[in-house]
Amino acid sequence: MRSIVSVVSYRLDSERAGEPDTIIPLFGPVPENEKPTYRFKSNMSGKRTVIYNIYTVGDKKWTEEEYKYFSLIMDVLSFHMERFLLISAVKNSALTQFLTGLPNSGGYLEFVGQKLGTGEIMNYDAFFFNLKSYGLISRRYGIQEGDEIMKRYSKKLRDFCEENEIVAHFGGDNYAALIKKDRTKKFLKFISAVPVYGMRKDKRDEFTIAAVSGIYSVDESMSSPGQAISRAVMACNYAKNVANKPYVYVNKAMSTRIYRQKQIEDRYEEALASDEFRIYLQPKVDIESGRIVGAEALARWFCKGLVLYPTEFIPILEQEGMVASLDLYVLKKSCEFIKEWIDNGIKPVPVSVNFSRRDLSYKDLAKEITSIIDSFNIDRKLIQIEVTETASEDERKQMTGFLSRLKDENISTAIDDFGTGYSSLSTLRDFPVSEIKIDRSFINNDELNKSDEIVLKNIIAMANELGISVVSEGVERPDQTALLQSVGCHVAQGFLYDNPMPKKDFEKRLIKGVYEE
Repeated sequence: MRSIVSVVSYRLDSERAGEPDTIIPLFGPVPENEKPTYRFKSNMSGKRTVIYNIYTVGDKKWTEEEYKYFSLIMDVLSFHMERFLLISAVKNSALTQFLTGLPNSGGYLEFVGQKLGTGEIMNYDAFFFNLKSYGLISRRYGIQEGDEIMKRYSKKLRDFCEENEIVAHFGGDNYAALIKKDRTKKFLKFISAVPVYGMRKDKRDEFTIAAVSGIYSVDESMSSPGQAISRAVMACNYAKNVANKPYVYVNKAMSTRIYRQKQIEDRYEEALASDEFRIYLQPKVDIESGRIVGAEALARWFCKGLVLYPTEFIPILEQEGMVASLDLYVLKKSCEFIKEWIDNGIKPVPVSVNFSRRDLSYKDLAKEITSIIDSFNIDRKLIQIEVTETASEDERKQMTGFLSRLKDENISTAIDDFGTGYSSLSTLRDFPVSEIKIDRSFINNDELNKSDEIVLKNIIAMANELGISVVSEGVERPDQTALLQSVGCHVAQGFLYDNPMPKKDFEKRLIKGVYEE
């Protein structure tokens, strides 16, 4: 006998039918383009078939007795082959995503590590990508058919890959790939619209799935397999959350931004505990009398000699679900200020505190706000809670419930940036608020015109008829106050009067009480 070569393949009724055969040399060389002298076939578990190709010396034929004897040997060999395949399957399962059969993160890192070790990694681009609107697909077709769609999608990805390329499934709708640089454009085009189908009510729906991806073009700075994932993930997050593009390559500016974001996340809890946040106050002013009638509390982060403004850290805290603790901190400090003013004989004005829409998922938020105000033994009317209007139906329901609970507790509420959402007029009707703050975009034209006047006049008229007071934000010029007076808005907030200022500076303003021309 010259050699024995086994060929393992998946049967036609297997989900993995069509995958390349696995060739396992058992004895001797693997002849190419040569017909075997004998062939034995055996069915295995997992809907697999193994064929043993037997090559004899000089294509010598066996006697009947020799053939029977060798058939027995093949039975024993098949038993050990089944055991070998089972051990291999167990080993591979640790490196394979169970649903799609693609490599998981472990399998991906092993492949990347091999390419890094040989130096071939420089020939590749590393991808990390998320599927667009996969949650919608899953809701439309149900969990079970959604899984089948994911399998079909994954098979398309597997079929795209050439030898020495890999695509991996990390679970959910998260994928990674290592693709040769000269095929990157082709891969990007492919994942922009992968054709799949879904079955619903015995009907086959054809559609495509698009992905948002981050690409790391591997360079000399790569020192570990994990960087193929972390750098591509960074680019993917940038594509989704910042650039709003279908794909983004890793670049220096992005790295700096992401590093800054990580610094904020890592330092936040310590900064909050160490009172690194300072509360600034911006007056609300009665346009006609010039009197201070309120203030808005705004956070500034004094971080190692640098001042960070809300636009730098609030979006990051919202994204990470950390902003509620800051909003409650600002509320406590505002109550503390009001209590000090009362104790020192300074007549207080109501202070408004912003709460993020992300906070609304906390069921007992209204109760906690009430508890904090009462703990300082101040009139609840001296605190106003501001929220930003929303277009999301789920958020609108949460917000309505939240505002209603505060109203029941006699706590004033306001809608910030009014007019920037998609449902502003219904907001006036549906939300139980005490005040709306008209967004600066209504008055920041270089030259105010009749259209601005008509829009503002009607908003203010409707609000007044509903018993809702109106404040205009972003007032910076005298002609803006003149317009506001003409349309019936009597309270303004903006740089024309004052920037947000520290507590001591605001107290001086509060004691004086009025802005004089």
